[in-house]
Amino acid sequence: MKSTENSIKSKKYWFKILPVIAWHILYLIFCNSFDKFTRVYFDLVFYFVIACYFFFLRDWRFSEWGNALKKGKSFWLPVLYTVFGMVAAFGAGFGIMLLFPGANDGMSVFGINSMGTLIAFAFATIVLPPIAEEAFYRKAVTAFDTKTILVISTIVSIFLYASEHSLMPLGFLQACLWAIPFNIAYIKTRNIYVCMTAHFLCNFAFNGMTVINSAIGLSRM
Repeated sequence: MKSTENSIKSKKYWFKILPVIAWHILYLIFCNSFDKFTRVYFDLVFYFVIACYFFFLRDWRFSEWGNALKKGKSFWLPVLYTVFGMVAAFGAGFGIMLLFPGANDGMSVFGINSMGTLIAFAFATIVLPPIAEEAFYRKAVTAFDTKTILVISTIVSIFLYASEHSLMPLGFLQACLWAIPFNIAYIKTRNIYVCMTAHFLCNFAFNGMTVINSAIGLSRM
């Protein structure tokens, strides 16, 4: 399903994104006020609210996502290309880290010490970010009025996404690199479910083993 092209000239565009930008700013203000065990719940609430907000606005639907998954190579090839782009972006980010050993990247660190924190971690790092982040940073923010506006709104989208992950220069730069494949995929396909699917696959690959190992560890306690 292709999205309706956003226009910054419409009131609907601004009424849609301004409340979430305010929520984003509140998140940045308070996110470092929690310890690593409580922070995972804070992030869970952050993503859940955004996902529900855009669900209410009908910007995404599980049924539409399910139908998209059935479309064959016209859907899965862009997903695959986006995943490859993310692998390259992670590689580039890791290379930058090697250039600055010991530098603080400012990335969130979550602690898992109970089944509650484990479930929260799974939803806050695997399930909800592909929905919330793609619905907001990609679909809602990206505007297609002109090429100039598209470029500017894409840069804003990347910076907002990066600031959510880290405000430290190293972490911010890494997150900017991670955003690029998703932005390219959305601009090329205008299909948010391509981005959501690729995002979910990457998150699952990156955090799924942590969830499994933590579940095994908790079961032995």
